This record gives sequence, C-alpha cells and structure tokens, in this order.
Amino acid sequence: MAEIIDYGQFAERLRRQEGRPRWELLDAVQREWGYEDPGGEPVASRWDGENLGYGIDESLPVPAALAEWWDSPVNSFSFRPRLYWTHTQWPPSIWVDEYGEQDADEDAYDDSYVEDVEDDASLDPARADGLPEDHPLLPPDAPDRRICIFMSEYQYCNQWGYLAAEASHPDPRVLVSTGGGWRLQSRSLSEFFLQLALERLPGTYGWTLKVRGADIQDPPAVLDRLTASYGELGLLPWQELACDALMYGGPDALISRARGSGSGFDLVIYGRTREALLQVVETLGLAYTEEDVQPPGEVPEPLEELGAFALTDGDADDHGRWRVDSTGTVPAAVTVPSALRALPDRTAVALDEEASLAAAGDAEGRVHLWESTAEAAADGPAEAVSKPLHRAPVTALACFRPDDAHRAVVSGDAHGVLRYWRTDCDPRPQPFDRRRTAVTALTAAGLATGPALVCAWADGLVRIWDLDSGSVARLRLGTGIEDLVLEGDGTLYVTGPAGQVALRLDAEGLWPHRELQLRLHDVDWGSYWSARGPAHAVRGLIGKVASDHKETALGAVHDLYRLLVSKGSSLTAAAPAVPFLAELMTDPANQARPTLLLLIADIADCSSAENRAAVRAVLPMLRHLHDDPLSSIRWAAAELEKHCAPRPGEE
Repeated sequence: MAEIIDYGQFAERLRRQEGRPRWELLDAVQREWGYEDPGGEPVASRWDGENLGYGIDESLPVPAALAEWWDSPVNSFSFRPRLYWTHTQWPPSIWVDEYGEQDADEDAYDDSYVEDVEDDASLDPARADGLPEDHPLLPPDAPDRRICIFMSEYQYCNQWGYLAAEASHPDPRVLVSTGGGWRLQSRSLSEFFLQLALERLPGTYGWTLKVRGADIQDPPAVLDRLTASYGELGLLPWQELACDALMYGGPDALISRARGSGSGFDLVIYGRTREALLQVVETLGLAYTEEDVQPPGEVPEPLEELGAFALTDGDADDHGRWRVDSTGTVPAAVTVPSALRALPDRTAVALDEEASLAAAGDAEGRVHLWESTAEAAADGPAEAVSKPLHRAPVTALACFRPDDAHRAVVSGDAHGVLRYWRTDCDPRPQPFDRRRTAVTALTAAGLATGPALVCAWADGLVRIWDLDSGSVARLRLGTGIEDLVLEGDGTLYVTGPAGQVALRLDAEGLWPHRELQLRLHDVDWGSYWSARGPAHAVRGLIGKVASDHKETALGAVHDLYRLLVSKGSSLTAAAPAVPFLAELMTDPANQARPTLLLLIADIADCSSAENRAAVRAVLPMLRHLHDDPLSSIRWAAAELEKHCAPRPGEE
C-alpha cells in the first residue's frame, strides 16, 4: 500500500461527505482496507433476511437510503455477508417488547419468545407500542412511537432500527437496543453502514492486536497518550454486546477503545500494515508478543512481476506444458459482423468457430449476443440479447461450443473479472474467475481432451482451464499480451509487443491431475456430512489442493481441516476424501505436502472407525515419506503411523 491514509483526519472526511453521493465514503473506506468488488451477482438479497413474517406495517414507507444500500454495487454485505455476522430484515419489522427489553448479557431471546412470535399470524398493536412517550429520541408529540428493525447482531444481543415516525425520511437516524434501553447509534442510515464497515472489515483485511485491561500497566497514561496522539473519527460510540466503543484514527490505523463490562478487550488496534499497527503500540507504550499480533484473515493473491512477453524459437516450459512451435500457421483474420461494428461504445468482440455466435462488450459492462446460422453470420441476426454482467468496461470475449448441443461466451473486464454465459440459460451468477488486474485477452476451443479456455491478465499471467474437469494451469508468459487464439490441435497463438508466437500445448503437462479431477465429479459429495453441513465444497477444495500456486493449495488444505477433521465420528465426508488426498500427497510437485500429510494423519485421529480405515488403506502408498528429505514431512509421516496404530478393542 503506497498511500498512507491518516484516519486521524477522518472526522473532516466525514464532514466533507455531507451533500456528496451517499455511498462515496463507504466505497472509499472499504477499498482502503482491502475489500474488492468480487464481481458477479450479490449472494444475499434484501429478501434473504431473518424476517419471520410478523410485525410488518405495509403502510410505512422504507427509507430511500435503506433501499439504495441494498441496490448499491458498493454494498459489501450483499456480496460478502460473512464479513459482518449480522442478520437483516426486509421489510423492516416492528420491534416487539412482550417480555421486556433484551438482557444484554444473554446470547439470544428465549426460545419460547421466538416460538410464540412465529405462531402469530399478525402483530398485536398493543405489543408494539415502542418507546415511552417521554423518550428523548422521540420527536415532540410523535404519534408513532414504534421502531422498525432492519438488522440484528448475529446472536441477537443487539438490534438496529429507525423510528417509524421517521420512516418517510430519506436517511433517518439509527437506534440500537442496549441493556439500558434504546439509544442513538448513528445520525443516519448511511452513516450507520459506514460505521458498521469500519467495525467489521479491518478485522478481516488488516493486522490486529487486542489488549485486555489487565495487560495495560498504566491505564491512565495509555489513555492520555491515546487521546493526545490520535483523533476521534467523528462517529458516535459503537454500542454492541453491553459496551460502547470510541474509534480513534492515525496513519493507516484504527484504535477501538471499549467502555463497559461487555467487551473482553479494552483496546483493539487495527493496522492496514503491520508497521502501522506496531507504530500505534509503540506510541501507546503497550507490551506485546509476536503471537499477539494477528495477520489479516484474507490476503489477496499478489500480482505477478513479469517482464514483457518475448518468446523465441526453441523456448520451452520447464514443466513440459508448452514449447514454441515456429512452424505454426497464423490463424485467418475474423470478419466482424456489421451489427457488432455499429454497436456504440463497443470495447471487445468475438465469434465462435462457425461464426454462428457473435458477442460484443461495451464500456458500461454489458455483454450483447447475436445467435444466427453460419449463412447469416456476416450481417448478424436482427436482435441481440444483452446482459449487464460487469461493473467495469468489458475488455475481452470468447465465444465457443462447450459441447455439441450448447454455445457459450466468456467475458472479461477491466477489474479482472471473468463471467460465463451459456446462451440457453442465464449467466452464472458468480464470477468464473477474478484477479486484481485487467483481462487483456480470451480464447476458447475444443481440444482432444474437451473444451479449453485461456485468459491473459495485464500482469502477464495466463490461465488455461480444462472445462470438463476444472483443472487449471498457470503460465507466467509476460506482460503486453494483446490477443490469444486457441485452435483444436492444441496450438495457442499469443500476440504480444514483438508480434505473434505459436505455442504447442501439452495437455498432460498442463493438467497432470485432470483424471483425478474428473473422478472427484463422480462422488456425490452432497450426500456426505462436513463440519458445515452437506459436503458440497469438498470437491472444489480437493481440486485446489492440486494447484501449482502455493497459497491456493495451502489455503485449500486449511479449509479442508475445518470441514473434515473432528474428534467425533459425525463427519462422513472425510473417508471418501482420503484416497484423493493421498494421491495428491504422492505428487512431489504438490505445493502443500507437509500440511496435507498432517491433514490425512489428523483425519485418522478420531473416533470414526470408517475414517481410520480409509487412512489405513492408503498408508502403504505413503510409507516412503518416512525417508523424505523434508523433516516436516518425516515428522508428519510419524504422526500418520501413530494415529493409524491399532487401538484398544480393535482387531
């Protein structure tokens, strides 16, 4: 991060936000902390919330800001709701206080309360009088004292709402339920969502240090240094879990100072960088250990640092995936239909092999398709089907036939997002892939192994997918790639700054685990159980363990740990996963071997006889690892033997 953001000046940024587009500052803050638009469609909608069908007053308008937030492309909650751990309600429901205000020390409402509310077909107005008539938050002589709930903390310890009397306001105040009653949380809905992002996102994307009061040697001195060195953000105290917290800011850092008995930590420090966090620690005079400093929970895949694409005769890949074929024939130029040439703001075009499917992208992120017979392709059909697939200009397209019965188009944009659209159905809602740099070229064709897709990004990385298996190869070819053309014989034509080069691809070298990936598809993973329910995600994670990108492979192994490892016997997905994991462990090029072997060993360290039997079955193919050059693998192999040893009562 080259630019240092001084959050000590945030109050001034907040003041300047007045009168500007409502979500401008929210967008900026999210990007500053590392949130990136994932592309594709939202995974949570306003209608997915925790509305139990009670307490809805249809006569009340919904504030404009709340509807805008749901529809905004910068609403990170709708794309990544697990960043927030909150429940939403739509339409907002009327707060019911049948049993008195929620005790802030409880985790949730009593079950009998929930069941009773669910049994009601409608809301009894007598149970929803709202705030007392003399409550200081009520407007003078307000005839409506009710509160409209639009969001709740994950365990319902707190609820957030706005006054029904202010429902017609475009951006009303936000109230929060506390052990002491309803209090003002934010001066507006838009300010609330900004503050919620500041409370939640830094813990995922930033460096974190949490300090308990008992660990602060001189609390008054630390507090004096805090207030003298760092400025308040200008937001109201954040009230949640029986405490409130003031947020202070400094260069690339935020400091949350909790007040009240509900917080386990008096100070929580977030840094956009490790250096920024440690500077706060030094300024405040706090003691810490390296184990106290928590790294970001998510780190984006770094961009490649490559030179310009420049291959010559005789060049070949070290892994046997490609070689320069100097005898390749340059593909014939494609004739662009007149309908595409006339499209306003056209940024990219593509045709399929038979010129029966044409596509164009524009600067607004829309993709337009024309389907026709080969005879009519020169002029294109009369009408196009258009979809707003991207939130950035479309920079590349590829049209192809994934099989004999279907046609498809893949589009890439200036933000690095790929979308996949088979023309006989709606586009896939989630991105096919995404990186943090622009897509520069796309191509697709049917090979002897099946349909393949190739994409180049601006940093010089090229990915090649075998679409039937999902296998992917990463080629670090270099920057400046302007065009790609893949032909059915396995020749990839790459056009760069120095002209065009023909690469002869080798499918076995590109996708060494293609057959394993296909066998993964034969397992009904949804019929097995993981730590998070049906094990649909296991197949994709095992595929990622085979990645030649180390961070991807390690991340997949860690995710499989969370899904498959348990001392109990209820996780039935572990046993069918073991043969695939063992097969990947035998590949000396695997990027996650020490951790992967420990995963296999720990699957055996449980009460499930089926899981232990699955690991014991693959033990002979892994015993050679006792002599592996890496000490970490030798240690993991010993753990594997220990966990597979017979147990008392076993024959």
